Amino acid sequence: MAGIRTVMVTTPALFGDLIERLAIGRVDLDIVGQLNGRGMLAQRLQRLRPQLVIIGLRQNETAALIRALLTQLPGSKFIALSHDGRSIAGYELRLNRTPLSDRSPEGVIDFIGAVSADLDA
Repeated sequence: MAGIRTVMVTTPALFGDLIERLAIGRVDLDIVGQLNGRGMLAQRLQRLRPQLVIIGLRQNETAALIRALLTQLPGSKFIALSHDGRSIAGYELRLNRTPLSDRSPEGVIDFIGAVSADLDA
């Protein structure tokens, strides 16, 4: 069985090594790319077709960058390390089905209202 196609993007070497060592015996990572720059990042990632992207964020970068990349690579998971190395977060797109047939009209409206709450988050 092939390993998880993984790309590391501007990831500090220490963090990349830590992830690789923690994976040993648990998951098989197939590092298919190590990108040190951000030029044409979405296109480069699309060519590499990663299942996992590990990215070190820069000082002014936020989760908005990850969301934008997820729209280009909806099947990939992302692990983002904050610029100062103090936090790490995982991101993925997930399809969620909510049955509405049994709900009251108010319940359907509540579901619709949740869309704007999700956009604000």
